[in-house]
Amino acid sequence: MPGSRARATLGPMKQKPAAENGKFDLFYRKGWAYLTVRPPEGTGRPVYPEEVENRMKLLGVPRVGAKTIRDLIEKGSGEAVPLVEWPGGRSLAASIIVDIAGDGMSASITVRPPKKGAASPMLSEVLEELVQAGVSFGIDSECIRGLLFRKDYGKPVPVAAGVQPVFGRAHRAVHHFNANRGKPWLEMDFGRINLKELNFIENRKAGDLLAELVPPVVAVDGRKVTGETIPAATDSEIVKLGAGANTRLSPDGTRLYAECDGNVRLADGKILIEPVITVRNVNYETGNIRFDGSVVIEGSVADGFSVEAGGDLQVGNSVGKASLKAGGSILLKTGINGNGGGAIDCGGDLLARYIVSCTVTCRGNVLAEEAIMHSRITAFKHCVLNGRRSEVIASDLVVGGSFWCKKLGNFNEAATKLSIGVEPILLLEYRATAAGINRKQDEWDKVERQLEQLGKLIKDGRADSPAEARAQQARLQLQASLDGISAEIAALRGKFPALRDRLLPSRRSIAVIEETMFKGVVVTFGNLEYRVPDAGIRRTILKAGENQILESGFNFNEKPELVFDAPED
Repeated sequence: MPGSRARATLGPMKQKPAAENGKFDLFYRKGWAYLTVRPPEGTGRPVYPEEVENRMKLLGVPRVGAKTIRDLIEKGSGEAVPLVEWPGGRSLAASIIVDIAGDGMSASITVRPPKKGAASPMLSEVLEELVQAGVSFGIDSECIRGLLFRKDYGKPVPVAAGVQPVFGRAHRAVHHFNANRGKPWLEMDFGRINLKELNFIENRKAGDLLAELVPPVVAVDGRKVTGETIPAATDSEIVKLGAGANTRLSPDGTRLYAECDGNVRLADGKILIEPVITVRNVNYETGNIRFDGSVVIEGSVADGFSVEAGGDLQVGNSVGKASLKAGGSILLKTGINGNGGGAIDCGGDLLARYIVSCTVTCRGNVLAEEAIMHSRITAFKHCVLNGRRSEVIASDLVVGGSFWCKKLGNFNEAATKLSIGVEPILLLEYRATAAGINRKQDEWDKVERQLEQLGKLIKDGRADSPAEARAQQARLQLQASLDGISAEIAALRGKFPALRDRLLPSRRSIAVIEETMFKGVVVTFGNLEYRVPDAGIRRTILKAGENQILESGFNFNEKPELVFDAPED
């Protein structure tokens, strides 16, 4: 069809090439001047030798024969061709600075850009500079290519990394339960935690896997970017799973299982399962509780009742004038108001929201949120308050480690005493000895007054013969009693200096008061005493010096650290 033939003859119009002049590039690279010539397109004009010669004069490139330039222009390959040696062009080239880290585990380069007339640096040049600087391992060529492509000039860019050695280990024990209950709170920079969400009791069923040994880790040597080998250390410690009560070890000794239902915990390096009892409340319906395992009280403990647990003890609601004792830790999700008669004794840590009118003996850390008031606290490790209030009022605290709160004392100048940095047993024995001396001295004074009165009665002769005989007998008895008391006082006084000399406070123990310490507060480090001035003091840290208590300011941005696991000096 005519239309079809017409369409068949009409194809895409062939466009004439656009007129584009020839171009050339003259640059320095590795001691030579290079020339690149691109021929013209279409009707464009070619590159003239004079243009190249003028550029050479401008840059200071040594002269070459005109024929050489004409031949390269006629060839017009578009490739860089070495034209002439040009030592002076080095001043135009890019510079590459290599920096190797002090530990030899990384290297970076800083590329300073080339000046006009020099080529951009190439990968081979950078690699050459790295090798010359001593970098031979861990070089990231792709990173260098990207740097050169983006022209990231003038700033250091890491381009090589070493390999850290892999520490070799024998079998390692992995616990399938929380072996450090309460520790996450300690490691959160004393960040607040909701005690109601914290649980010390971890129930497991019979047959549950409690722990296992994971395969050894083979030691692998590391390497620095300089190629130097870093020998890998190997831990030669032999790790075994400690099977405690109600657990079963697999025949190959690599897995530990529960043999009964109960609370799993780690004690003295051994994993054990202890029975757990759970009660709603402790009151007249349950009576006092004494149990070898762990005890969970969902509600409260009423006044006058006692709870003793061989393991951990956890109470969901309030505790009144009651007695709590645990071989492990005690968690009071609210707190205790003992009304002057509350008592707590625990072998692990004590966690509570508040402690009021209570006597506490804790062989671990005392960790309270809001307040300690009108209480006697003995903490063998640290005592830390970290809540919104974090105050201690009208209490007597003996802390073996360090102490931390926001407010110590109050505006009413309530007598508050804090003794820290000395082993509590030693300090309490020292106090008991001093109190014993005073008590015996009072007894001695009383008997001595009775002897004086009896002596006057006998001397005046106002007693008849039978009465005088009885008086003489009483006098002998009082004198014997006085001699006994004197011997006891002498024994106590003989013991007292040795105890006093042992009251050397740990240099690691500190008292941190984030906000205010009021008048009426006395802080002692062994025999060193600090009394708060009348105006009080704010934001302070106290620690024991050689012969005095040292005071420094507290900075929220530079909080001191408390070491919870390491033993105190």
